[in-house]
Amino acid sequence: MMDRPIVRIILKQVQLFGLLVRYLYLHVRYVQLHIHYYLLKAAGAALVEAVKMEYFIKCLSKYDRVIFATCIAVSIYILILVMLIRM
Repeated sequence: MMDRPIVRIILKQVQLFGLLVRYLYLHVRYVQLHIHYYLLKAAGAALVEAVKMEYFIKCLSKYDRVIFATCIAVSIYILILVMLIRM
């Protein structure tokens, strides 16, 4: 059956299509791994900044901490108000 040229051509086409699908899958996976890598780098940088902010806040006096917390709370309330108004 393999002696027939048409069967040989069909088998070669199926193999070529399989290789093409595998090649495309590997490229999609490569892009996905790059996205994961850069997201992990961003998360690590955000964690480092959060630790720096925590130590900065610990160094503040009690009065300064109250002012800082008030500023954060007011900014959150303003963001919520803006989101409610836009809805």
